[in-house]
Amino acid sequence: MKNFQSIASTYRCKRAKADGLIQVFNEHSYVMAEYNDRTGDVRWLRVVLATQKASVEQWLAEQYPVQVRKPAVVAPTTPVRRKA
Repeated sequence: MKNFQSIASTYRCKRAKADGLIQVFNEHSYVMAEYNDRTGDVRWLRVVLATQKASVEQWLAEQYPVQVRKPAVVAPTTPVRRKA
């Protein structure tokens, strides 16, 4: 299949078109999980063995590290002084 990266012999992933999500598929092309590379969260949609879950989550964190966005710079405001 096109544009897929192999995670292990039974899993592969593909970046979704929007929202910074990476979808994890099994060998039958079922979506198993979604990884958000902005937050580092993995949302599992199907039941997976704990050992497989840990290895997939580790692989995703290594291949797609969390993208830290720099906060927008806001110009400091000067306090308004009131006359007494």
